[in-house]
Order: sequence, then structure tokens, then C-alpha cells
Amino acid sequence: MSARANRALQPSGTLLASSKPVFTGPRGGTLADRTGPTPGIAVETVLGLDNVPLELPIAGVGSRVLAAFFDFLIQGAIQVIWALVFVVWSSGNSGRGRAWLIVTYLTGAFLIDWAYFAGTEVLMRGRTLGKKAVGLRVVSRSGGTAGAGALVTRNLLRLVDVVVGVPLMAIDPLARRLGDRLAGTLVVHDRMGADEPLLRRIPRGWQGGDVALVESLLRRAGDLEPARAEAMADRIISRLEREEPSFLEGARGTDGSLMTLRRAFGVRTF
Repeated sequence: MSARANRALQPSGTLLASSKPVFTGPRGGTLADRTGPTPGIAVETVLGLDNVPLELPIAGVGSRVLAAFFDFLIQGAIQVIWALVFVVWSSGNSGRGRAWLIVTYLTGAFLIDWAYFAGTEVLMRGRTLGKKAVGLRVVSRSGGTAGAGALVTRNLLRLVDVVVGVPLMAIDPLARRLGDRLAGTLVVHDRMGADEPLLRRIPRGWQGGDVALVESLLRRAGDLEPARAEAMADRIISRLEREEPSFLEGARGTDGSLMTLRRAFGVRTF
């Protein structure tokens, strides 16, 4: 690890993202080797505890367009149903003005479009049906689970992104469209075969990078040497003891620091 990268790691263990994506190839002896993406996929490297590189396999334009194609097929079916319902409904309201009917239809079509993308991403933790089919997921800029606010925000500019999104993704190193820039999100390839930890409790004041640190450790604990995984969990627990001791109440046991961490954060996998 370079001196520059060592200086980039804050004492608190907060994840810091590199300014540009890199490309991975065969390397030896690091956590990223065992859990990293397929060689040739652009990844964003994030530094965590003990300078372990946690790599985010950035989804490119092709895979995102494919996911959007599947989503728009589903959207098209829903919009056809809405159009049929509107025709039946408007035939019984022929006395209303034409402009009012047009506004009502367009408003309904916009709400269906926005609610589909924002709603499914919130309910499926960063995935739409199309993203799930292609194996993509929305995450925060620091690699953690994107919050509901960010997922809703990134879809506010979807109509604009239909026009400018693809060119922006093509020229941006992180393949971000306008909505991603506004919400601070990235779209990445899901790592196959890894249990995704769901943190049901989060300490007060923790930022996205802090949450990403815990998620990354719990996701990759099985790929680390047990002693090293326990040592990393101890460091997180030590921070919690300093900042919010009550968060650990009822979580301690005799089965190790990793299990204590799981209980404290109310972790379940899916």
C-alpha cells in the first residue's frame, strides 16, 4: 500500500473513495482477490480497516441500458393498462375540458413511471426488476447501501436522463447519469454468491461510509483469516464503546466480536 493511500485512511476507519476507477487483474494475498469482480470490469477502490481495498465493480453503459430495456418493457405494460383505464374513465367524463383530460393522463403516466423506479429500488434495496435480471444494484458513493432518500432523489431527473443519461454515462469514469450525481449514488455489478448483510440498526451520527465499512466487513468475513476478521470487528466495537456504548447493550456474548457486531447491528442476510 502506498504512502499516499495510507495517509488517505482516516483514523476513524471511514471509507474513502479513489478519484478514478481502476481495472483489476490477478493479484495475490488481498481480500479483493477473493471477492473482487471479473477482470476487465471497471471498479472503484475504497479503503477500509487495515487498508483492505474494497472494490466496487462499476456497471457500464451496456449493462445499464440492458437493465433499462427490461424495465421499460415492464413499464410499457403498466402504461398500456393505465391508458385503457383512462380511456374508460374519460368516456364517462366527456363534459370535462380536453386540456384537463390531457393533464390528468400525463400526470398519471409520470407518477407510474417515477413510482415504479423509485418504489422498486427502495423495496428491493437498490434494484429494479431489470437491474435484478442483469445483476446490477444502486449503492451509495462510498459503497454502502443507498438510503431511501437517495433512491427517491436519483429518480427525480429520470425524464431528463432519458435524453442525456446515456451520453453522460459514456463520458463519466463512474458511469453516472444526472440522477446519480444529484443523489450521490453509483450503479455496480452485484457480487454473486455473497450474502448481503441487512443492518436493521445504525448508530446515531454514522455516515454512509461508516455503514459501508461494517457491511463490507460482514460480507467478506468468511474470506478473511478468522483472527484478522475478529481484530477488525474489535476496532469497530472499540469505536462504538467510545461514541455510543448503549448501542452494544445486549449484544455481547462469548462467541466472538463478529457475532457481537452482528447482534448490535441487528444483522440478517438475504
